[in-house]
Amino acid sequence: MKRHHMAAVAAFSCTTLALAGCGQGSAVSSSLDDCVTDADTCNSGERAEGGEITWAIDAGWNSWNQNTADGNNAYVSLALSGSWPYTGQFDQNGDFIVNEGLFAAEPELVSESPVTVEYTLKPGANWGDGTDITVDDFIYHWYARSGNEDLCAGCTPATTTYGSQVAAIDGDGSTVTITYVDSYHSAEWKYEEVLSLPSHVADEQGFDWKNDPAAMAAAELYFSETAPTWTTGPYKVDDAAMGDYVIYTPNEDWAGDTDVTLDKITFRVIEGLENIVTALRNGEIDGSSPFSATSEAITQLETAEGLSYSVAGGPNWEHIDLNTRNEFLEDQALRTAVFQAIDLENIIERTYAFVQSDIERKNNHLFRNGSEYYTDYLTATGQGTGDIEMAKATLDAADYEWDADGNLLTPEGDKVELNFRYLETRESRKITGELTAATLSDLGIQVELKAIPADALGSVLAEADFDMINFGWSSDPLFVGSASQYWSSESGSNFGHLEDPDLDALIEDINGTLDMDDAAARANEAVKRVIEDAYVLPIVDAPVMVMVSDRLVNVRDNWASQQRAAYNIAEWGVADTE
Repeated sequence: MKRHHMAAVAAFSCTTLALAGCGQGSAVSSSLDDCVTDADTCNSGERAEGGEITWAIDAGWNSWNQNTADGNNAYVSLALSGSWPYTGQFDQNGDFIVNEGLFAAEPELVSESPVTVEYTLKPGANWGDGTDITVDDFIYHWYARSGNEDLCAGCTPATTTYGSQVAAIDGDGSTVTITYVDSYHSAEWKYEEVLSLPSHVADEQGFDWKNDPAAMAAAELYFSETAPTWTTGPYKVDDAAMGDYVIYTPNEDWAGDTDVTLDKITFRVIEGLENIVTALRNGEIDGSSPFSATSEAITQLETAEGLSYSVAGGPNWEHIDLNTRNEFLEDQALRTAVFQAIDLENIIERTYAFVQSDIERKNNHLFRNGSEYYTDYLTATGQGTGDIEMAKATLDAADYEWDADGNLLTPEGDKVELNFRYLETRESRKITGELTAATLSDLGIQVELKAIPADALGSVLAEADFDMINFGWSSDPLFVGSASQYWSSESGSNFGHLEDPDLDALIEDINGTLDMDDAAARANEAVKRVIEDAYVLPIVDAPVMVMVSDRLVNVRDNWASQQRAAYNIAEWGVADTE
């Protein structure tokens, strides 16, 4: 039996919206209308020399260090897009483009046993202060993400998928060679992130990181707390405040080939999508690529002049996670029943469908709907169907009971009560919480809704300060490392602390082949196991929007990059109207 609960959501005014926004920009040179068919070239145009841009980010951050679980945040990733040393970026077609400011060519596989990869640094690649990038910087990154107490004592890396697999790193001039352990056979070896922070800065601060694991951890803390004065990108940080803003000016030492034209870019946090739209309409900012979209925002943008926007499924997949260290949710049977009682179609109908009419429920944790590797393992389990009777049967079989008032009791007679946490600036997540609480009340579970301040999501997750939580993972076309980051017992990003040896073994197996098809099949085995554990319930690949002043060119969204519209920040510019 399914019971549908209503939430107050404004009516959607553009019923034809599916992949693109229905508003029109006033200048052809900066229109986003072609982004559905020409996603990687829309809004192209000649740039004028000079100009300043202010770009809004829809939430803050509480760490500058993306190596750490606390700093593994899409918002700081966007804020540092002008300076962070990414190996490369995927474009809107899923094609990998190596970082032009770092490497002279794509990484080269020079041995399959053990897997050995060679990197050739671009002449002049440096940290924005004249200090060349060296093999020590690769070694620093390895230690930071190793998960090995002998290398970094007390560190909490966001993922150890890469660092735990490195056996040695050697350098000879501009050539750096990474040799992996014998068991490493990742099909995604080419895309590993191999750089993050400048080792020479750690040296200058007095951290003997190479020889002292505690000093290495202290260096990581320093980089977490300190706004970067270094850069490998087209811009350098001129001023910054944690979780508030980053101001960039051109990096004169950048080794990339693309000419930078802007004089200044300011990334500024504005909480709430409606506030971002208002700021754009008032000319306070020039654009934004928030991780959400609402019908109200679209209505406001439709009537604005000099602006363009588009809406599409983005890189962020929404999900509900359970904390397995909760006294009730440590029981797999209860977790299963909770997920069976949640009505995802009702949630989607009351939230995401208002801005993307053809949006589909996500039924695979690692592969997007439409991927060649996508398989639906969820439907057969009843998870996400809102089937209260199925959920009750699951609990009956596990010796749960209900008291005279309909409250669910554990086999030991304890009343089951949970909380549900969500980011306060996300209306869709608030509604998801309300609808979840309503359906779980039909199961006899009382749910307390607890909002999370805009800048506190990272700490809430890191401290596991939740029973149930709705948040999003920002993903890209890769999948080999994702399962380990999300669910490995040793992962700092396994926020609900699932410990499943069988799942750990399946995750390790994903990393045992260089063949992409084989790796995908192994990844799907891990997905099936996560579903059996009733640990994470996917909702949708969330629709997102990009909104841009028509005075800008070469600014467009990119679902395949955590940096979204800032993936090609070096190409951003003010339209040359002469």
